[in-house]
Amino acid sequence: MSRQVLRTAVLGLGRIAWQYHIQAIIKHDGFELIAVVDPLMERRLEAAGEFKVAACYAATEEMYAAHKPDLVVIASPTAFHKSQILEAFEHECDVFCDKPLALSLQDTDEILAAMNQSGRKLMVYQPHRGTSETAAIKWILESGLLGEIYMVKHAISNFDRRSDWQAFRKNGGGMLNNYGAHYIDQFLYLNNAGFSRMFCELRTLVTSGDAEDMVKAIFTAKNNVIFDLDINMATGQPIQPWFIGGNCGTAVFNPAETAWELKYFIPGEMPEIKPQNGMAAVNRVYGSVEVIPWKTQILRQSDFPPLDFYAKCYDYYAADSTPFVPVAETREVMRVIEQCRNCLI
Repeated sequence: MSRQVLRTAVLGLGRIAWQYHIQAIIKHDGFELIAVVDPLMERRLEAAGEFKVAACYAATEEMYAAHKPDLVVIASPTAFHKSQILEAFEHECDVFCDKPLALSLQDTDEILAAMNQSGRKLMVYQPHRGTSETAAIKWILESGLLGEIYMVKHAISNFDRRSDWQAFRKNGGGMLNNYGAHYIDQFLYLNNAGFSRMFCELRTLVTSGDAEDMVKAIFTAKNNVIFDLDINMATGQPIQPWFIGGNCGTAVFNPAETAWELKYFIPGEMPEIKPQNGMAAVNRVYGSVEVIPWKTQILRQSDFPPLDFYAKCYDYYAADSTPFVPVAETREVMRVIEQCRNCLI
């Protein structure tokens, strides 16, 4: 049986399409880039020269009049996602959409209803599921070395006064939609239990627009693990990127070494501790003075190879495998994002 090649059109020629989607498409023999769409002539000309794409269009209507792609990759700003997805479904095309799927949960539900009615396939680009970082975290969580996990904390920090479309609410900008969609999905993927409670604070601090550039969110999973997310684009000092806490140890990520540092103990090797029943501390000593038999371990990030996301895409769109990012999980990301905004009301 010959291998199906997915005739693919890309909508939007911004950073995510240029540096990620198109690069992946042209490297994978299961995809053929047949057309691109962007309203800017200079970007169309650049794509024609760089990627040898003869079919470059200013509008989606022109592209659909000339082609019927198997797959439409939507890499346009968030505000255009819904209309472009529905248009692709009307032209009987499957859709691979950049995150977040839409501007709201209501729009998400309308998209999913249209997907079901049309019988087309839809998946959202959530690349952090396939990173070596996520593979390492999954190994740590599943190893049992840290005991019962009580917290996973992630921080993304920088000082960045955004001035592009992502800096404005009307465009669906802001760090909750931008980075938050990535890391909320990553948390849900790592935990696989869903969230029962959440708290969120959004602030607009140094951006040139009106969208939030700081997000502080705490999610409690149904299995009682706390997921703590800091997105801070207004700090001159970096925040510790990862902390994983268990009742037998801790793991942190060292960016300078690109490695995970684990410190933990074996429960059976711990000295016996007896509670004091009286109100007077023995020898007026408060707190523990015991010697903990700590063990340490270094995990190199490079020992955890990333997944090929477009290989997962091909398996879904061409080979009918289970989607790597199921739409039900995408809807949950959108529900959590909306709930985070509702925390402010």
